[in-house]
Amino acid sequence: MPQKTQLVKEISKDTIIAEILENNPEKAMAISEKLMEFGVHCIGCGASTFETLEQGVLGHGYTEKELNILIKDLNTIIKEKNKSSKLPVVPQFNLTLTDKALNKVKEIINKEGKEKSTLRISVLAGGCSGYVYDMEIIDKPVKGDLNFKQHGLNIAVDKNSLDYLNGVSVDFVDTLNESGFKFNNPNASRGCGCGKSFK
Repeated sequence: MPQKTQLVKEISKDTIIAEILENNPEKAMAISEKLMEFGVHCIGCGASTFETLEQGVLGHGYTEKELNILIKDLNTIIKEKNKSSKLPVVPQFNLTLTDKALNKVKEIINKEGKEKSTLRISVLAGGCSGYVYDMEIIDKPVKGDLNFKQHGLNIAVDKNSLDYLNGVSVDFVDTLNESGFKFNNPNASRGCGCGKSFK
């Protein structure tokens, strides 16, 4: 029986920045590192959901030639075969969501009508401190992710983020000063006041 090969959707100047990561979750860390190395810190920025790669790069003062080099480098990353789909050995991996965070995620999933979905958590290069936490609701599992349940919620952790997320507690805060998910990370040497960026 012939094997199915997964088609890789090539990145172009018209690709929405957030879609680059959405379409390539298993390469998210390498992609975000390449964008940071290039000097474009669009990962995690609100504009990434509607801004094309061309708009982001040229809007930051880079040239068309530099944009084409970046596109070539990003396409090389997404076409590379994964070295291994095996999970790294992380003894006693532990990531938890507080009751407030669990309830908020379940509320979002129910509101979107995606009861069988999974909360995927990963770490990307970006943010004001060096790395940024990423949370998304996905319909299909990503090969190689660590999957588990907490109080009926399906949770997946990106295999490349396990070392960064081991021991992390995710909370949800809603006060006059801030609202959103907050990561309490014992592995971080420093963090940002927003609770979404760390080093």
